[in-house]
Amino acid sequence: MTTPKHPPTWESVETELRRLLYDLRGADAAVVQVETARLRALAEQVEDDRDREHALFRAGQLPRLLAGPIAPSSPQFAQAQVLFAQAIGSSAEPADVRIPHLERIIQQIGALADESPPRERGAVRRLTSPLIGLIDHLEKPTE
Repeated sequence: MTTPKHPPTWESVETELRRLLYDLRGADAAVVQVETARLRALAEQVEDDRDREHALFRAGQLPRLLAGPIAPSSPQFAQAQVLFAQAIGSSAEPADVRIPHLERIIQQIGALADESPPRERGAVRRLTSPLIGLIDHLEKPTE
C-alpha cells in the first residue's frame, strides 16, 4: 500500500531551497535556471495562498542567493579601504599617537559610508569594526 502524497508546504520549499544552496555552489547558470524552475513548480503546489506567495518569492531568490553579495565597487568604498590600510599600517606609532589617528580614520570612514550608495553603506561602515577593536586593545593597560 502506498501512502498518500501530501502537497508541499512553505517549510518544505524552504528546506529544498537550503539544500540547493549547498548543492549548487559553483554550478553553471543553466543548472541554476533548471533548478529554479523546479523549485518554483514545487512552490506553486503550496495550498495556502500566503504561504505559496512566500514560497514563490523565496524560490525566485535562488540565483541571487547562489551568486552571493555584489562586491562593493564605489569610490567611497575604495577610499575607505585606503584609510583602513593606513590605520592598520600605523602599528609603529605609540598608543597615545595611534588612538587619535584611528579615531579620525573611523570618523572619515563613517562619513564615506554616509556618502556611499545605499547597498554599500553597511560594507563601508563595517571597516570601522576592527579599528574600534584595535582602539579597545590599545587602551587596555599592559600587564
